[in-house]
Amino acid sequence: MTAEQRAKICKRMLWIIPGLILAIIGDYCMGIEPKGSTSISFMISSGWLTIADWRIALSNIGGLIGTVFYAIAALSFIEYLKYKLSQCSDKWDRRFLKLYIAGLIWGCMVFIYFHLACGTLIHNYNVIYEAAQGDTARAVAAWNRSYAVQAFSYWVSFVVLGIASTGGWIALVLKGILPLKKIWVLAAPLLVAGIGFLLEMILPLPFNGFASGFESLGWIMMFLGGIRAIRNDEGEIGR
Repeated sequence: MTAEQRAKICKRMLWIIPGLILAIIGDYCMGIEPKGSTSISFMISSGWLTIADWRIALSNIGGLIGTVFYAIAALSFIEYLKYKLSQCSDKWDRRFLKLYIAGLIWGCMVFIYFHLACGTLIHNYNVIYEAAQGDTARAVAAWNRSYAVQAFSYWVSFVVLGIASTGGWIALVLKGILPLKKIWVLAAPLLVAGIGFLLEMILPLPFNGFASGFESLGWIMMFLGGIRAIRNDEGEIGR
């Protein structure tokens, strides 16, 4: 892999920044709720009723454009990872590389789906609640029907993405497959999301949903770690 190829990959990977900033904006459009919001049922929050239609629309648009930018960055990162795979002889190192590559490809398919699915679930409840004339029990029962048809694909998509991307990244860093310091494991998206939830619990914020955009922030951090790895690996790749 030439220096020109490495530079091109790193440049394209920077598309993750505008892409996931759009996703973060979308996350907060869906996630910010009044401080006193409470859980009505399994996933439904009373704060959903404060989320205007334009916020869902903006989130969907951000998710759509952000997914395109993510794909540009992810496919470039995969190009480097496939090179690493071709040079790797350890059985488990190859498996972790393949797992992580699969996670990045999976993200190309499901990023927009998550934004549309989450926004639709919120919007559906708000519309149903209005149609039910404020009858919470009827609204929840009707919403459960709309959720039931999405539940399997929603959670399978989320779990697969979490295991492949976060699990794969942690393995690549801890095993030294990517030439990064071990502290970079904290750039795994779900770990960054966990840090966000911890901060939300600690900080005296006047609203709920502070952690909403932290997982998307984690993707930016993880790709910046990938760029760092490519540059750290420069001497080895250039041989």
